[in-house]
Amino acid sequence: MTKKKIIGNTLLFVGIMAYILLFGALFGQNNILIGVATITAMLMLLERDLTIHPVQNTVKFAGLNLLTGIAAFAAGFSVWTAVPIHFVMMFIISYTLIFNLKNPLYLPFSLQYLFLLAIPVTGAELPLRLVGLVVGAISIMALQMLVNRKRISKNGDPIVKSVCTSLLGKIDKKLAGEDSTEMDTAIRKSIGSLRSMIYDQREEDYYLTEEGRLRLNITAALEKMDTLLDTLEPRHAEGKVIQDVRMILNKALEGDSKEINARELSKASEEVMQSYMTEPPQSSTQLRLLNNIDYLTDSLLALQQLTPEKRKITRKIEEIPLKFKKFTLNAAPLHVSSLKMSYAVRMATGIAISGFLMDFFDLTEGRWMMFTVLSVIIPFYEQSHKKMRDRIFATVVGATLVWIVFSIFQVTAVRTGLLLFAGYLMSYVKVYRYSTILVTFSAIGSVALISGETQFLTVERLLMVLAGVFIALLINRFVLPYKMTDANVNLGRMSNDTLTEMLKEAKDAINGNAAVGSHSMKNLLIISTMIEERARVNLQAAGTDVADELFAPRRLASNTLYELLMWKEMHGMKEEISLRVVAFLQQIETCWLTGVTYSSVVKHLHLTLASDPILENRIILSIVLEIAEEFEQIQTEDEKVKPHLGE
Repeated sequence: MTKKKIIGNTLLFVGIMAYILLFGALFGQNNILIGVATITAMLMLLERDLTIHPVQNTVKFAGLNLLTGIAAFAAGFSVWTAVPIHFVMMFIISYTLIFNLKNPLYLPFSLQYLFLLAIPVTGAELPLRLVGLVVGAISIMALQMLVNRKRISKNGDPIVKSVCTSLLGKIDKKLAGEDSTEMDTAIRKSIGSLRSMIYDQREEDYYLTEEGRLRLNITAALEKMDTLLDTLEPRHAEGKVIQDVRMILNKALEGDSKEINARELSKASEEVMQSYMTEPPQSSTQLRLLNNIDYLTDSLLALQQLTPEKRKITRKIEEIPLKFKKFTLNAAPLHVSSLKMSYAVRMATGIAISGFLMDFFDLTEGRWMMFTVLSVIIPFYEQSHKKMRDRIFATVVGATLVWIVFSIFQVTAVRTGLLLFAGYLMSYVKVYRYSTILVTFSAIGSVALISGETQFLTVERLLMVLAGVFIALLINRFVLPYKMTDANVNLGRMSNDTLTEMLKEAKDAINGNAAVGSHSMKNLLIISTMIEERARVNLQAAGTDVADELFAPRRLASNTLYELLMWKEMHGMKEEISLRVVAFLQQIETCWLTGVTYSSVVKHLHLTLASDPILENRIILSIVLEIAEEFEQIQTEDEKVKPHLGE
């Protein structure tokens, strides 16, 4: 625990409490829990950059908040009308705020709906509540504009510098004959982080900004350099190319500023390229390393030359392809919609049932059942059992702690201080079981403080928790159950779809039927990275060993397809070699779609590469050969992947 983290957590806690207390002062104690839900949403949403459309996103959040407020109010009129209202409201929140490739965001908005149900208001009090909900939405976007407005600009160069540092470390490890896995992992995570930021900055969920486009090209060049450096051996230590690569990477790290001096870096790169004009290396790997260095420095320079107002401009020359348009519920492919549909239906069913039971039987502690259902119904079935055990454990322990502590300390000011301290400790405790103890302690303690109750752990409350657990487990088991293996199978299908589309895009671009730098290809590259990262998270959550061999072939294939188009963008491609490349890509696509072996394609490429006298053609053919070999590796690795995917 560092001093900096302690200070940061303390300041964060003070800010959270200040916001909640101010919210309560402005909108009354009946609405203070809206402030709690809002601050939760504000902090959760900071992982996303929503500043590309601040007004539009503010309207969306305000609309969602107003809908929850009106729905919660309407649900109070009748036990029977409340059931469909609960179902529809929770379905909307859950379906729209859970994602296949990004972390879910449903929790603060689901909590807010339950908070509104737990503390109903009269018709006269409703306008103030609705104003509070709108202010909550504005608060979310205000923090976004404060923190994330220049997120990609502030974090872009530091991430690139960290990748350059890792590449230099990898070179040292490789030349020493040592393992470089640690550097490879750091490079992958850094590139994935930057691509995630680029993904959030898209217009209409498709068009990349000018800054995003150049940043993506930078990540592609760095990723390919990382792959090409895998071939390094100790005997290459004295080679001129590797020394030049090392020099350029060191140049990128020069200076104390977080920003890269792209102008100086570009000059150094030009000098390196000039030194090879008369006698270029004969190794295609070395030439591709130099080409990616050139592409990297050109993109960094173009980025530096962009004025601030042009960084968020998008080139909307092409139409959004159908595959990137938002699907309706009945049009989305099953492997795209199944997680969203499964979770939304289960959560909507659970809250509708528990809400009905609470209202029909007039259960004074029924909110405990509803909050337990919200906690235990989670996207993946396997994780619900642990959540159930943790929830019961946390309820008993948290309530017992309140009983012990409040029995010892009778003064209200001391009790309030202890509750605040429990809230502060939540910023340090990340394990669900233990953080829920603190949540339970705070919840029961707050009720006891306000009501003056002395019975903190009642039989009715325990029964409500157990009832909530029982309802949630039945729903998780029998209502559209969704397992981790289902998620991984669907991610595998998404990965296959992505590679299929990338092959088609590459073929069309080389053939002249599509733009080389299309938004479509760039989106596909980002999505391929996000699929891999989500699959890794799923496997880690399932306790499965995450071997890089499961993902490397697909990552390499998507990156090499992008490299092929980068080459054409920089150097062009003559008609004769273009036709040959298209023919080879067609053969690779046929093998990919039919499952036929790639051996004949690979053999033909080796023969063509060996017999072509033109250096430029040999570089292009070596890229295509690598694509074929990577798809072949995917095919051979599939049998190893299937057990992890549950097939």
